[in-house]
Amino acid sequence: MDLATIQSGRGGVLGAVARAGLGLLSVPYGFVARRRIATYDGRCEPAHLPLPVACIGNLTAGGTGKTPFVAWLARIALERGRHPAVLSRGYGGPSANDTPLSDEGCVLRDLLGDGVPLVEDPDRVRGGRSLVASHPEVDLLLLDDGFQHRRLHRDVDVVLLDATNPFGYDRLLPRGLLREPIEGLARAHAVVVTRAERVTQAELERLDARIARLAPRARRASVRTRARALVRVADGTEIRLSALNDAAVVAWAGIGNPRAFVAGLEDLGAHVVATRFERDHYAFQPTDVGEMLHTAKAAGAALVVVTRKDLVKLRRVPGLPETIVALDIELEPGPGALDVAGLVLSAAAAGLRV
Repeated sequence: MDLATIQSGRGGVLGAVARAGLGLLSVPYGFVARRRIATYDGRCEPAHLPLPVACIGNLTAGGTGKTPFVAWLARIALERGRHPAVLSRGYGGPSANDTPLSDEGCVLRDLLGDGVPLVEDPDRVRGGRSLVASHPEVDLLLLDDGFQHRRLHRDVDVVLLDATNPFGYDRLLPRGLLREPIEGLARAHAVVVTRAERVTQAELERLDARIARLAPRARRASVRTRARALVRVADGTEIRLSALNDAAVVAWAGIGNPRAFVAGLEDLGAHVVATRFERDHYAFQPTDVGEMLHTAKAAGAALVVVTRKDLVKLRRVPGLPETIVALDIELEPGPGALDVAGLVLSAAAAGLRV
């Protein structure tokens, strides 16, 4: 029984017992989280950088589609004549021996090229100061996954909520997925619902109403995730998405929300005959590839499909077959998304807190 099954309220009697234990562990977590919030709300002055900072963060642990959103914002900033940079923690360590970047950093590098500086440092204040010193041309800093990292002043806070589980079962870690009490959403200047295509319009409207109550001053928006192509992991060759239509595939992912990944494959006409989900930021090994190819053969699968984030981690594995491909996705802005981008760019232009 995996953790997601327990947190979601399933798993029968054993699940209920496990949830009771996780609930007890959530008590000290909540105490620490609330104390930290009170410290920064009342007495602790954050460090300032000499340029505007826009934070793109989460209220919950797990994947919300943050990396493609950061890349989308950076591209818009470039189109408007800005010089953005991305500062992140670099969770999970280097993705390969030939790069100092984490897996998410490598994805951003692939999406943005060399025109946008990327700096990773668990100490975001130190990383920000280093970036400013080494890239004086930068006039907008995108703080990736920093909503709870309040040591660094930000001019705009944008919070992403996954439409399929926006509030992490409404429980703090580890009983649920909330990194902090849900009332923290009130700090956000903008709230963006991601993966809006995965829920009904009625569900979106109910979610929007709840966001309006929790963060009445925040701008609200939504974005959709759209598949763009398949990419052979071995050589980067692109394949048409039609290769998935009526094809038996194995879904293999080390991400925060693998169920959304499987649903996306099924939307493209694939028959997902087997799955293997690793923990987020999992470092793939050659033995994993052998096991997965064996699974695919036994299940009669033509392809093993991974995510774009998994692709950058698999690059270190030699001799990958052509049957392992990555699903490349792109972000499609929905209602209010361009207004949120405008809010970020306005802060960049003014250099003032919103």
